[in-house]
Amino acid sequence: MTDDEFDYWCKQQQLTAQTLLLIAAIRAAPPSRRVQGRAKNVSGVYPSRKMGQTIQFESHTVELWAIYQMEHDPQVLEFYDQPPPFKIQYQNQNGRKIGHYHTPDFFVLRTTGAAWEEWKTEIELKRLAQKYPSRYQKTETGHWHCPPGEAYAESYGLKYHVRTDTELNPIFTQNLMFLEDYFRFTANVPLSITEQILSSVQASPGTTIAATLATIPGVRANDIYAMIATEQLYVDLYAVPLVEHWRVQLWADEQTHTAHTHLAIGTTGDYRKITSPTTLLPNTLLVWDSQLWTLANLGETTTTLLPEVGQPMQLPTAFFLQLFDSSTINILTSEKQTTINEGVRELMDAASPADLQRANRRFHLVQFFNREGKRPNAPQTYPV
Repeated sequence: MTDDEFDYWCKQQQLTAQTLLLIAAIRAAPPSRRVQGRAKNVSGVYPSRKMGQTIQFESHTVELWAIYQMEHDPQVLEFYDQPPPFKIQYQNQNGRKIGHYHTPDFFVLRTTGAAWEEWKTEIELKRLAQKYPSRYQKTETGHWHCPPGEAYAESYGLKYHVRTDTELNPIFTQNLMFLEDYFRFTANVPLSITEQILSSVQASPGTTIAATLATIPGVRANDIYAMIATEQLYVDLYAVPLVEHWRVQLWADEQTHTAHTHLAIGTTGDYRKITSPTTLLPNTLLVWDSQLWTLANLGETTTTLLPEVGQPMQLPTAFFLQLFDSSTINILTSEKQTTINEGVRELMDAASPADLQRANRRFHLVQFFNREGKRPNAPQTYPV
């Protein structure tokens, strides 16, 4: 956040002067310690674009996953690794009162407030809860909390959260595990290949990995994965597993993806119906091998097509989507709809990143107003 944005955020939170001084000190301070790898963990740093600096992680699994989640969560405004330590007190397994300084993993500023966060695996928390039952406890609802950490945070009107790997989306986690080596090691993708891929994606926003591999000679899947990991391409890692090339859509950046998603929501009313740059619905007319077909059902595993004459044909959905994304199968569109689509495409192509950001912000304002009947009172919604 800029200084003006931070001041605006502070006014929205209605925090005490003492708490604002504490937050300002955390924002200005470097990490209080350097992380170190252990036998079962691989430490490292993540180059955060949101923060404009590298963020340390002590675990290449849960902490790195948490960093990547915060990096792409619009509700997270800032996050700092290894914030200044503070003293906590609790009883150990033998009932003896102990106290020591504790360094949480992160201090996070969200649109809704600020909190210290400690990230661990569910297995590790169960082990620690047996050893330190007064420090780590699990509620009846299945959530973990840390009473001594919460007590310190509450003294400033802030929060302390214990987070676990079970909170992370399984597809998101699977994709991060898949990209792990690409995060840690620099892949030497030839500049000519990078430029060809970017040009293809910019020309056809939402094109798939399968279509890109099929249309650009010499491109390998590894090249695309490396560009995703280094954020030269944007992929919604929550959507589908990266190994399903025929379903993974590629975008030049997150703003473009968001704008196209909003456009599709405005057309279909439901983002879950977006399976490709064009929405596929029952009774859609398709052209395949110069023959006319009707899409009867697009199922999870099987897709059914009806010819003009003859028996229905069933195809594996993965194969059907691959044919569709490679333009072997196309949608039969009316002249009017084609004109509308071309007009929208021209507007989207001409939009600058600032235009897309402004459009996305206005989309969220309209959606909130339609739902709540008022303008949202949140720090990320500045005048438009």
